[in-house]
Amino acid sequence: MKEKREKKRWGLILFIILIMIGTSVSFVFFGFSPQNEVVKYNGIKFTKVQDRWEAKINGEIAAFSFQPSDVEGVFALDGSIQRLQNKFEIDATYDLNSTFAQAIALAQHQMALTLSQYNIYIRKGFTANSTFNLPVITCGNATLNVPVVYFRHGNTTGIHVEGNCVIAEASSNADFIKVKDRLLYGILGVIK
Repeated sequence: MKEKREKKRWGLILFIILIMIGTSVSFVFFGFSPQNEVVKYNGIKFTKVQDRWEAKINGEIAAFSFQPSDVEGVFALDGSIQRLQNKFEIDATYDLNSTFAQAIALAQHQMALTLSQYNIYIRKGFTANSTFNLPVITCGNATLNVPVVYFRHGNTTGIHVEGNCVIAEASSNADFIKVKDRLLYGILGVIK
């Protein structure tokens, strides 16, 4: 009887050891994180990687904060985003004293990182002189070849054109990031 109990105990110990080894091996071969979330939009596969969405577009990896379906509702008047397509440089500006200065600066930075993958240079500036050694960029500087994106506070979130200047308005920090993604998706042809 004692032998039977001893065998059961050793069997239980071996079972627990096998479970522990199996779990450890699965972490080595399959990673420590769960599978990434994947969505498809217009035939393009978007993968959630940590805190961003990534997709291979025109042979390059592009990063976004929101997936396309989350920003397709951001109103963009006809022709506003087309002004930014097929450009080598896009100037981006905002009011230094804006309530949303940090969100706008983040949006500009993320936009510059993504578009640099496509050899599109984003020149950042402010609408007035500052101590930050950045150029003064206003809608008056916008040309057909070098359009200006003016990020500014608005009552609604949307994108429209004034001359060659693309006005990207938002009413909250998160909406500035959404507007940035809507601009990127339009420039890269993901959202028409």
